[in-house]
Amino acid sequence: MAGGSSAVAEVYRHRPRGLWSVRECGRVVGHREAIALVGVILRASEAARLRCLRTGARDVHAWAAGTVADLPRPEGARRLLYRIEEPGFRVEGAVVTRAAAAWFEADGSAWCEGGEG
Repeated sequence: MAGGSSAVAEVYRHRPRGLWSVRECGRVVGHREAIALVGVILRASEAARLRCLRTGARDVHAWAAGTVADLPRPEGARRLLYRIEEPGFRVEGAVVTRAAAAWFEADGSAWCEGGEG
């Protein structure tokens, strides 16, 4: 994972560490302050989201999957949001499931380009 790899990486926010966790083949291979992905698929388990709301449990049920890339975030990238209170990832209020590229920043924000439903 050092400079990026061709393997599909899954990225999600590790809130206690304040970093982005990176999984490959279901195994956490590292944590990053910031990371970019291309060919992104956004996955969120609705059943797990509802269970977390019902029980107060905190588990990983939403993540982005794609190929790690070394790309600067373009000025036109749009804010990518996930909130447990609503299903799915959202850009400007619309649910998105894919993006051409996504940037996960050190401040915990996420951005995407080419988001689609």
